[in-house]
Amino acid sequence: MIVRVLFLFFLAGPVYAQVPTDSLIHYQLGDIVVSPTDGTSSEGSSVSTTQRIRLAQIAQADAASIDKVLLRIPSAHVQTNSRGETLIYLRGSGERQVSLFFDGALLNVPWDNRVDLSLIPSEVVGEISISKGVPSVLYGANVLGGAINMTSRQLRNQGSFSQLTGILGSQGSQQARLTWLQRTKQFQSTIFVGISDQDGFSLPKEVELPHSQGSDALRTNTDRRMRSFFGEVSFDATNDLKIGVSLLRFDGHKGIAPEGHISPIEGNVRYWRYPSWATNMAIISGEYSSRFGQLRGAAWISHFGQTIVQYSDESYTDERKSQMDQDDTYGIRLTYLRDFENSGSIRAATTLIGSTHDQKDVEIGHHSLQRLFSQRILSNGIEYIRGDAFKLTLGASMDLLMTPKTGDKPARGSQMGYGFTTGVSYDFSERFKLRAVIGRKTRFPTMRELFGEALGRFLLNPDLKEESSLLSEVAATIHHQDTDLEVIAFFNRSYNTIGQQMVMLPSESRPRRKRVNLEGSRVFGIESTIHTSIIPSLRLSCSLTVMRSREVTANGTQPLVESPSWIGWCDTNYRFRSGLSLIVESHYSANAYGLGLDNQLISLPNSFVINTRISWLIVYGKYSLELFGRVNNLNDEIVLPQLGLPGPGRELHGGLQVTF
Repeated sequence: MIVRVLFLFFLAGPVYAQVPTDSLIHYQLGDIVVSPTDGTSSEGSSVSTTQRIRLAQIAQADAASIDKVLLRIPSAHVQTNSRGETLIYLRGSGERQVSLFFDGALLNVPWDNRVDLSLIPSEVVGEISISKGVPSVLYGANVLGGAINMTSRQLRNQGSFSQLTGILGSQGSQQARLTWLQRTKQFQSTIFVGISDQDGFSLPKEVELPHSQGSDALRTNTDRRMRSFFGEVSFDATNDLKIGVSLLRFDGHKGIAPEGHISPIEGNVRYWRYPSWATNMAIISGEYSSRFGQLRGAAWISHFGQTIVQYSDESYTDERKSQMDQDDTYGIRLTYLRDFENSGSIRAATTLIGSTHDQKDVEIGHHSLQRLFSQRILSNGIEYIRGDAFKLTLGASMDLLMTPKTGDKPARGSQMGYGFTTGVSYDFSERFKLRAVIGRKTRFPTMRELFGEALGRFLLNPDLKEESSLLSEVAATIHHQDTDLEVIAFFNRSYNTIGQQMVMLPSESRPRRKRVNLEGSRVFGIESTIHTSIIPSLRLSCSLTVMRSREVTANGTQPLVESPSWIGWCDTNYRFRSGLSLIVESHYSANAYGLGLDNQLISLPNSFVINTRISWLIVYGKYSLELFGRVNNLNDEIVLPQLGLPGPGRELHGGLQVTF
């Protein structure tokens, strides 16, 4: 209803102003520093791969949540698991090996070292920075598979910027957003409010789901409601001192699609709903520069709460169990940068993250069980960089995990991990650059992996060891006129990878899952990305990653589960002189396997999805109105990243955006 009212307001009101695109920048105070020069860009400074998604690319996705935007990351695989969580995997990494940050503060919930991307609003994000290969030691622990830092929007110049957006779509989807930014000589302010509803997502016509799916085209139990708010104020106290305070909240409720390939008689199907889900975060950040170097800091507190309700069947009327989680997290990160002119530069970081997980399990007709878990992670890292055209990077880090409270489980000792980075790069010219890096990273087992039973779905294994990986890559970058080409060959060797096995207990008729340390894995791949302007009005961006991802076993190797060997995307953007714009997007995924109930690998179908977007931009001075329409999965392709959990079929969206 709110979106329909907003539409009427748009149609009845005047055309408003638009601040030019280049006057928007991302928030810098809380950013994780990856450059020894300015702290905001790693191009030309970081030896490892750093890629960025700009504001225009985020806006053109027309997505309520950030998961649709992250599909543009080269080698990224995004999928929704049986818990209803949408996660990202980079270069065949594991589901808990990628850490996400917002303005430098950790978004991952430490209990599980994951965050549901489908509930993070995209509109509040101004830029996304992705670190792959061997991520900088400044990111701290548990970034074995990469780090993604999302930064909020700010104005570059003094003035104000306001934007209203309304979107309606198929299956009852609707979005309404308000963004307001203002900048004076010393102050910068940002406010964002958004709401999004959806009755569920549609299914491709040819998909086969023999269980837990009705005859209609709407996927069972996939409704969702999101609400989000972000507010930020930053202050330039002096030329050398900057301080910022921001508040972030997003909450909602949603259903979780049941695994449609499993009969509830033969396996444990998750008939789950999240009646409540919310994250609240407060961030204080600062930056101080002096002749002794630059000191940056970010401190944050966050509260995450969710309720999971398990039902007896697909009718979702008979409640059997529920789980209520409360996670309180605090963190502080201090980074120091010092340039010694002709002697190179040093960057160092210290990060402390503490978290408490309060879990209450309730089974109808039985006593409830409440448990308290906690952990502390301390990370220290230092990097030395020297050179200009020829650059050398050396780095080392040490991480420590402690679990003071283990609920009703036995106490555990602390765990320690270490990492290192060695990299070189050489700029042959402005057009051709070459770099190589090798390093080691670790990831500690999460509290959920150690102590979580998922309402009886998992068996415990408190003896899990930390994962570790040797990571390496060699990359060549070519720039010629309006064309940028990057080709990266990478090889990752992981040890003690935490995976799952199906276990049948003698007293039970259905198997349960158990987390175990596997021998490890080997991932070799080539990632290539090109951006080019064929003509001034036609822009082409494409990426293709080919990987060989293998799990190492006592009997040899086998494919990693749910890790495609081919991942690619291509975006074509054509702008007409009349203000019309046409975008055609394609996503390709192939050669992946799922894990059956008998621990056997099952081949997953390949997918090639086409999306289209057409828009008309009307500009009058500094005022603009954009009308747009989008069709996702135009070809109604079956996308099956995990057995029994297909992605959406064809979906239509249309809306308008007023900027003043």
